[in-house]
Amino acid sequence: CVAHASRVHSFTNHQVAPLSTTTSSFSFQKPFSFRSPSSSNSVGIRQETLKSCAITTTLLASKDDDDDLSFDGPLTTTATELEEEDLFFDGRTTIALVGGQSLLVLAAVIAAFFFHTPNYGFGPNISFSPEALLKGVVYTGPLFLLAYVLDYIEDDFPALQDVSIATQRSVIALLGGTFKPVLALITSMVLGAAAGFGEEMLFRGVCQYEIAEQFGIPVALALSSIVFGALHAVTPLYAILATVASVYFGWLYIDAGNLAVPIVTHALYDVGALCWAHYTVTKLTSPEKRLAIAKWQGPNDEQKIDVL
Repeated sequence: CVAHASRVHSFTNHQVAPLSTTTSSFSFQKPFSFRSPSSSNSVGIRQETLKSCAITTTLLASKDDDDDLSFDGPLTTTATELEEEDLFFDGRTTIALVGGQSLLVLAAVIAAFFFHTPNYGFGPNISFSPEALLKGVVYTGPLFLLAYVLDYIEDDFPALQDVSIATQRSVIALLGGTFKPVLALITSMVLGAAAGFGEEMLFRGVCQYEIAEQFGIPVALALSSIVFGALHAVTPLYAILATVASVYFGWLYIDAGNLAVPIVTHALYDVGALCWAHYTVTKLTSPEKRLAIAKWQGPNDEQKIDVL
């Protein structure tokens, strides 16, 4: 869940060409943006939207049974009502997503028991010492730097724009379309911890460790990262970025010899990315654009034209 937050600059300021978590955050996705909101644009858009009660948005129910973000039936509402009632948000969806992510910890423990991996999947030498915690914090730096670079060049690469939309769609499903700072922080911390512990225990502590015991570290690092990326294939580029992140986490484990380091790095990155994604998607887009993002079905979805 290298889940990653993403910018909305390209959606609010101009059109961009079409072509990516999973939610998620932090998850590796290209979910994080460092660009500051344009106060004149974002405030103007929101004020104009909230004052235009005559503007209506029709929410059409999806006929696709697999569309988790579809509404139960036709519903016509004003943009103001959409903003105030947050029709995107369903607490049951948030609980289900958090619960599902948390099951990764259990899966890791079961896999560790089956393969006799040391320390229930934490591997040998596990230690959450101050030194390991500090290293984990410091090593988030390259991830945020990469996110900044991707954000900077996003306008020229439609595939990156798809990663952004996919991330925003997941964030809307998780936290809705209105700003909820307390809920966002709590949810981000829980998901970050679940991803940090669950995914690192499973993919590094068990998979990478056990494969390395049989075939060596290079093979273990490559195979565990490819599987990790494939399971994050929300879009093709999304999967590639997740694979790169997995290689990075795997290298941290090899270099430190202590799974606590990549756990802290992964968890902190996800927390920051998800919080920022929630902020940008609720503060920088209008209700109509959030609706279009929520209904987006993928890189080839014609509705993407409406989103952009």
